[in-house]
Amino acid sequence: MNAWQDFRQLQYLIRAQTWPDGATVAFSSQSVIISASPIEETAEKIILPMAIIRPGGATSDQDDPDLLDQEVVISLGVGHAGDAYGEHPMVGGQRTSQTRSQGRGLLEVEEVLFNAVELLNTDDGVVIQFKAKSAPAASYIASQYYLFRDYLFSLICTADRFYHPVINLQES
Repeated sequence: MNAWQDFRQLQYLIRAQTWPDGATVAFSSQSVIISASPIEETAEKIILPMAIIRPGGATSDQDDPDLLDQEVVISLGVGHAGDAYGEHPMVGGQRTSQTRSQGRGLLEVEEVLFNAVELLNTDDGVVIQFKAKSAPAASYIASQYYLFRDYLFSLICTADRFYHPVINLQES
């Protein structure tokens, strides 16, 4: 799979994640985007929580130039109004329901992100590895606390698109 295929698959997997009830999605489909736009500007236009998948740098393999080590940065963002100290964006607060995303903190949403990335594995022909995460960065935008954090992954992909062949077909 090439970077385009991998990024689209990551987007699909993150959008499909649900809270423990198994029925409520963690992210609105419009809240998981592939973009290099400034996160603070995007936060005001998106339903929170949000995940922005960003392409990072890429290097080719010395022995096989068709293989790339592609960096992927996933920026998570949450926001909460009416919190004087900025605690709710970190650990959650002011929930209307245990199964909804509103009111969740960054540390809760982080679990959902890792669950999604874990689904992208060698069975799909993808090697992805978690590398690092940034310190949480707080912003106060339009009378609301926002909290952002970047997660860095390394992804081994090809320069060309690849589609796995169909196997194990059953006759009916």
